[in-house]
Amino acid sequence: MKTAILVSSCDAFSDCWLPMIHSFKKYWPDCEYPIYFVTNFKSIDEKGITFIKVGQDKGFGSNMNKALELIEVDTVILFLDDYFLNKCIKNTMIRSHITYFIKESIDFLKIDYHDIIYRDENRIGNSFYCENPLDLKYSVNTAIALWKKEVLKSLCVEGISAWDFERNGISNIKKKNLHIKSATILSTSIENNTIKKISGPGAVCKGRWTMEGIEFLKKNGFSSLISKREIEGKFTRYITSLYSPNSILWLPFGLILRIIQKLKINI
Repeated sequence: MKTAILVSSCDAFSDCWLPMIHSFKKYWPDCEYPIYFVTNFKSIDEKGITFIKVGQDKGFGSNMNKALELIEVDTVILFLDDYFLNKCIKNTMIRSHITYFIKESIDFLKIDYHDIIYRDENRIGNSFYCENPLDLKYSVNTAIALWKKEVLKSLCVEGISAWDFERNGISNIKKKNLHIKSATILSTSIENNTIKKISGPGAVCKGRWTMEGIEFLKKNGFSSLISKREIEGKFTRYITSLYSPNSILWLPFGLILRIIQKLKINI
């Protein structure tokens, strides 16, 4: 089965491309898989990177649908464009995941160090894999993961945003009567068996640089990009850090975040 890395992006996030590519070169210089960036009309000349221009930006779902049609692969390792890597990745680890993915006919295998849902109670034998029932909100998400191309495509509803993909993932599966086999990593094994990106939601949240994003840009010579966006407020970042589906405070924190986002407050 042919595997490729697919970075979901658009022209509005072109300021993330160079830092993202830099993180690949720094932490995964011997990557064995072709790397594709989904864009609208823009591209940059970078060796080893292919830009898939899908035309007018119609949202995550539409852009991904078109991009997936244009690449001849069976499996994709999905990234978002602000998932800057910050730890070296070993090809042996990725190969091991792909082998398991194929052998067990998995459709969606999460390998993100910062995933928000752990399924240790569903551990598969003595392995470092766990079943990932798609029942809780955000059990389908945009975390770094291996996806069967056609399964991912079936969930990329036209016009939806990445946030909608996560919020409505379970309902979309039910509406389409899909049967998706998913797995994730045992929480005690994440250190050596996952891809580690900068912590938090990524380098950008709701169009603003996060604290982690700012730190990465400064550390890696991209300070000039900071002025391209607003910077996330410290209070907003604090509430976001506490927001987790595993927390009993999930609903109240989620409500606070929705109010902040709706009123466009940044404090």
